[in-house]
Amino acid sequence: MLVVPFGIGGAIGYFYEVLFPMLALVASFVVILYLLQYHLITINFSANAKTFLSSNYLTPIGRVLYATMEEQNDEIESLVLEVERLTLRAEKRKDKIASAVRGFRDSLSALPDAIVALDRNNRIEWWNKAATELLGLSASSDQGKRIEVIISSREFQEFTRLVTSNQQLEVQSPITSDKILSIQITQYGDGQRLLQARDVTLVRQLESVRQDFVANASHELRTPLTVIHGYLESLIDSSVKDQVQLTTVLNQMYQQTTRIKGIVEDMLTLSHLEQETERPTQPVDVDRVLEQVKNEAEALSGEKNHQISVDAESAYVIEWSVEEIRSVLSNLTVNAVRYTPPGGDIKIRWWVEDKGAYFSVEDTGIGIDPSHISRITERFYRVDVARSRESGGTGLGLAIVKHVLARMQGDLMVHSTLGSGSTFTCYFPIHLIQRRVA
Repeated sequence: MLVVPFGIGGAIGYFYEVLFPMLALVASFVVILYLLQYHLITINFSANAKTFLSSNYLTPIGRVLYATMEEQNDEIESLVLEVERLTLRAEKRKDKIASAVRGFRDSLSALPDAIVALDRNNRIEWWNKAATELLGLSASSDQGKRIEVIISSREFQEFTRLVTSNQQLEVQSPITSDKILSIQITQYGDGQRLLQARDVTLVRQLESVRQDFVANASHELRTPLTVIHGYLESLIDSSVKDQVQLTTVLNQMYQQTTRIKGIVEDMLTLSHLEQETERPTQPVDVDRVLEQVKNEAEALSGEKNHQISVDAESAYVIEWSVEEIRSVLSNLTVNAVRYTPPGGDIKIRWWVEDKGAYFSVEDTGIGIDPSHISRITERFYRVDVARSRESGGTGLGLAIVKHVLARMQGDLMVHSTLGSGSTFTCYFPIHLIQRRVA
C-alpha cells in the first residue's frame, strides 16, 4: 500500500532531480494521512466495524489500522470482563471468609468457657465474652498484654512454659478468689496458643459435698454398727447368759438398728426428692397434718412435759404430696422437741397471707449460734454432735425440709439466739394454697 505513493513520488523526484525532497514530501504526506486516519478512527470507533470499514473516509491503511484496533479492543474487553469476574469472585470469597470468621467468633463468644487467643510471646490478641467475666479482660487496656500479667500466680507462669495440650491447671480467678478456674492451653498455627478457662467452682463444691456426705454417712452408720457388732460378739461367745442381760442387749441392738433404719430411710427420701422431676398435685389437708404432727410431738415429748400449742387458720389445703408436706412439718416440730429442755414451750403456727402461707415452729430450746445457721440444712451437719446423737436424730431432717421447699419454690427462714431458742418458718407459694371445700 505504501509502494504506490512512494513509487510515484520517487519517479517525479527523479525526473525533476529532486528525489530526496520528493520522497520526504511523500513520507510527510503518508504520516499526516496516517494521523488523520487514526484521529478519525479514534473519535468514530464503535462496535459496528463493518459499517465503519465500508466508509469512504478510510483509506486502505486506515482499514488495516481499524481492524488492528478492533482486534486489540476485543482482547481488552475480554481481559476487562475476566478481571471483573475475578474481582467479583474475590469479593464473594472475601465476604464468605469474613462471614465465617464472624460466625466462628460469635460461636466462641457464646461459649461459657473463656477463650483467649495468644501469640507466640503469650500476648493477648483476642478473647470472648466469657473471658471478660472470668478473667476480667478489658478491651481498652488488656489488648497486647502478656497473659501472665492477668493470671499472675507462680504455678500458672510455670504452666505456660511447660504446657502440653493434654495438661490442665486449676487456679483462682484473677477477679475473685471465690472462683476456681481450670485452664488448658492448646498450640496452633505458627507458635500461637489458645487458652481455655472453665469455671469449676460448682464442680469442686459438689465434690466436697459428696466427700463430706460419704464421710459423714460412714461415721453415722459406723457407731450403731459397732455397737451391734460388739453385742453380737458377746452373744456368740456366750458371755451373756442372764435373761435380763440378754433383754438389755437385744433392746440396745433394736435401738441401733432402728437408728440405722431411720438414716437409710432419710437418705432414700433425699435421693427420691433429688431425682423426681414431676410435681405432685394431691390436695393435702393442713388441719389433719397439723393434728398428726402435734400428736407425734406429744408422744415424743413423753415425760419431758413440753407445753405444745397450735395456732392455725383452718380449712386450707396445699396442692402437693402429703408425705412431703408431713415430712416438712414433722421434721421441724420433732427437732423442736428434741432440742428443748423438759418443761419448755413449743408453739406451732399456720397462717395465710396475700403472697403465700407460712408454717412456723418456735421453741425455748438451746438455740443455734449464728455461725452455724447457714449450714444447718447440710446433710449430717450437727451443731452439737453429742446432743444430736443422744436425741436420736439422723442429721438429715433439715436437708429434707430444704429440698422439699426448693421443689415447691418455697423458702426456709431461721431465727435463733444461742441459749434462748429458735424459730423455723416455712414459706409456701400462694398458687399452691387453696381453701378447703366444705
